[in-house]
Amino acid sequence: MELFHRVGHDVRLTPAGAALIGPARQIQRDVETAKAAVADVAGLRSGSLSLCSLPTLAANPLAELVGTFRKRHPKVVVDLAAPETSGELQALLRSGACEIGLTEGIASLPEELVAHDLLTQQLMIILPPGAAQRRRRIAMDELERVPFIAAPTGTSSRRLLDEAFDAAGVTPQVAVVTAQRDAILPLVLAGAGAALVPESLAEEAARLGATIARPDPSVTRRVVLTHRRGPLAPAARRFVEEAVA
Repeated sequence: MELFHRVGHDVRLTPAGAALIGPARQIQRDVETAKAAVADVAGLRSGSLSLCSLPTLAANPLAELVGTFRKRHPKVVVDLAAPETSGELQALLRSGACEIGLTEGIASLPEELVAHDLLTQQLMIILPPGAAQRRRRIAMDELERVPFIAAPTGTSSRRLLDEAFDAAGVTPQVAVVTAQRDAILPLVLAGAGAALVPESLAEEAARLGATIARPDPSVTRRVVLTHRRGPLAPAARRFVEEAVA
């Protein structure tokens, strides 16, 4: 069976070679796991950890989790990937490209993945400074005519926004669609529209002058750590143990 074929001066994978990439990555990961377990299972005096996270979870809680882990294990090198959707994140885990994923909890996972509950995240409405909605809670149907800044369709953030409005029987007025999560708060502060964001970002928005309100009914999401079933490398195992403790 040919895994490569030559095209001019280039060597390219055949379909069979491309199909071997995922299993080969997992074999390499398993070999590295075995080596690390024998050489340094207890002290984590070296090694690496590959993580992936949905973009809206990167600042909170991923940054704090990684910061705490690095303080305890400063010799471990952490590599972070940023898939846009839960499906992309699961694909990275299933292929062996990443060891641990931080994502929203869903009703069912692929059979080869396992999840650990981490926390429940509250989402808040942030509005431009001086917005009329100044109450601590606001019904979603009262925001029907308010322009919103939203993530692209297919992302977890957009799904949560659409579901919150759908439950109220109204359709959001999406004025700005952006995949740049770092742009959402500046856009709100500049008056481009409102947004549904994690509570930690809403607190930052309030400090910068934005108006914030808690949606009624509340909008929450379950945050989990997920990985392939089976043994993990020492660094990955320790990360999970410390995160869910």
